[in-house]
Amino acid sequence: MGVLANTVSRESKRIEFMIKRYGELKAALPKGTIVPKKIGNQTYYYLKYRDGDRVVSDYIHKDDLEDLTGKIEHRKHIELMIKSLKDELATAKRLLRGK
Repeated sequence: MGVLANTVSRESKRIEFMIKRYGELKAALPKGTIVPKKIGNQTYYYLKYRDGDRVVSDYIHKDDLEDLTGKIEHRKHIELMIKSLKDELATAKRLLRGK
């Protein structure tokens, strides 16, 4: 195996490891979207997400809103990182196949 192929192979393994780790981090974070709902003069916030075929709305207490917003943004960032890593992995595998 040449130096370039060896380097690409090691990089592929590193990318696979990173995808797995990011997947574990993503699983620990809440999924969904925060939706505001105005009732009278008050605004209430709900976390909406899918659970199978159902759409679930969970009320978010105003004290928890900032923390939950940060966690959801972090999850979306991780999802983008996983997508980018999968694209890189596909490129590395194509290089290893010689195509």
